[in-house]
Amino acid sequence: MSAYLGPVGMPGVTAWYGLNRIIEPKAGETIAVSAASGAVGSVVGQLAKAAGCCIAGGEEKCRYVVETLGFDACVDYKAGKLHDDLKAATPNGIDGYFENVDGDVLDAVLPRMNGHGRIALCGMISGYDGNPLPMKAPTLLLTQWLKLQGFIVTEHMDVWPQALKELGERVATKKLEYHETIAEELDNAPEAFLGLLRGKNFGKQLVNLI
Repeated sequence: MSAYLGPVGMPGVTAWYGLNRIIEPKAGETIAVSAASGAVGSVVGQLAKAAGCCIAGGEEKCRYVVETLGFDACVDYKAGKLHDDLKAATPNGIDGYFENVDGDVLDAVLPRMNGHGRIALCGMISGYDGNPLPMKAPTLLLTQWLKLQGFIVTEHMDVWPQALKELGERVATKKLEYHETIAEELDNAPEAFLGLLRGKNFGKQLVNLI
């Protein structure tokens, strides 16, 4: 049942919409996603299956998205070589990017974007503390003819039946993997939420109230 809070719920539909309606990946393209081990990012890469790269925090998370989720490569932004590692992982550039983080991650991705690339802006978790996140090279949006579109998935209820049908079938047939981090009891919910903002969760963060 918990899958209906993750891959067959709002996070899954968010991934489905951003990928299929904004990025619109084509065969042979390189698709990148930030926060790749999270509830949304993990679904994006699996649906794309053309993913050339993902960005996650920590060696364990990178190993999970490559070995379990089937991503082609993972860049660990905590290793301190984000620009160099991303360049090495995407020798042909990036055609589509699913953004969950913003800040330094977006600044590293933009120079790697190919002409007419598409960016689905889903979240900006690195700025949820209220501090401004200035973009270092906004001119790349113009010179690379990039499409950047933000979206809130609840404003696109018309796609939910189709998305949920596809996602549900994939989970039921084990063609879509997912991971959950479960905090026990309501008293631990605040700490779980803070951990979510700090990237401590692995997959969908849930609180077990029973």
